[in-house]
Amino acid sequence: MLEGDEQARNESSLDPTSRASREAGTNSQIDGRFSQGMTRFLFIADTHWGSAQDGYKVQPKYGERLPDLLAALRGWMSENPPVDFILHGGDMIHNTSETSITEAVAHFDLKVPVYLCLGNHDLTTRDGLGEWMRLAPGFFIDGASNYTIETTSCVIHVIPNQYGVDPYHWDKTQDAHFLTSQVKDLEQSIASHPNTTRFIVTHSPVHPIPPGQTGFDAPFHAPIETFTSTVSQLSEKHSVRCVLGAHSHTNMRKELNGVNYITVSSFVESPFEFKCFEISEDTISMTTLHLMNRIEFDADYNWDKTFAQGREGDRSLDIQLRG
Repeated sequence: MLEGDEQARNESSLDPTSRASREAGTNSQIDGRFSQGMTRFLFIADTHWGSAQDGYKVQPKYGERLPDLLAALRGWMSENPPVDFILHGGDMIHNTSETSITEAVAHFDLKVPVYLCLGNHDLTTRDGLGEWMRLAPGFFIDGASNYTIETTSCVIHVIPNQYGVDPYHWDKTQDAHFLTSQVKDLEQSIASHPNTTRFIVTHSPVHPIPPGQTGFDAPFHAPIETFTSTVSQLSEKHSVRCVLGAHSHTNMRKELNGVNYITVSSFVESPFEFKCFEISEDTISMTTLHLMNRIEFDADYNWDKTFAQGREGDRSLDIQLRG
């Protein structure tokens, strides 16, 4: 249960017990728009399996409760079909090991495809990429960490960013960038999928959380400028509609030059949120939902950090693609 004041102290943020509760309780907005040819997927991130309550967090963290939270998500999916697939934005586990990867594979058996964009915590050993491909090939396509999800109404290019000197190895450096080979492969994939609604998914956020959302004096979780520039130029050049990210454990949306840059809060932090995307030939919609009213354990909530849930515009999106 949520503890604390009944209203969020930061008025720029959304009260997770108000609109989010209504969204989780009723899904008329979602189900009413579903039609043949629509792609419907869930976006989650930062599950950090193996961390328990340790490590970076914004809201109270319940990493050890991941199996319970995924069971609640299964229940939501069974009551709100269909879901085509789940896209995980990275940091599925907290430290790379055979045990953690194997357990994650078991936990994420959700009866629909689960795709992973590797995050920094997924790659804490030099052989981490190889271990993922050996132990969890089902999270990827064609045995590659960079891949494209193609549906009837959109194309999603998954491109996990790098962090330091060694490719696909996080040594605590937070120098977000793409390899030259990744950019080349991305542009080749884009060229082979013309005239479609296009998404890019990476782990690190492209833009910081603004002070207008957090109330802080400076931007929060600001990436290096070269990463922002690289992703922005690629996205604008190729008419990408949405760039999805994670890492900050905060819901944020920034629209710039026709591109929506979106991050999602941590799935294992109160109030246990995920995003539902629906893409048709004519529209893109995004709704942020939570599982707080579906869990069977007590969970705290930090009312001093409601910015993690975002403002109204950070939590929802509706784009008309035609007309």
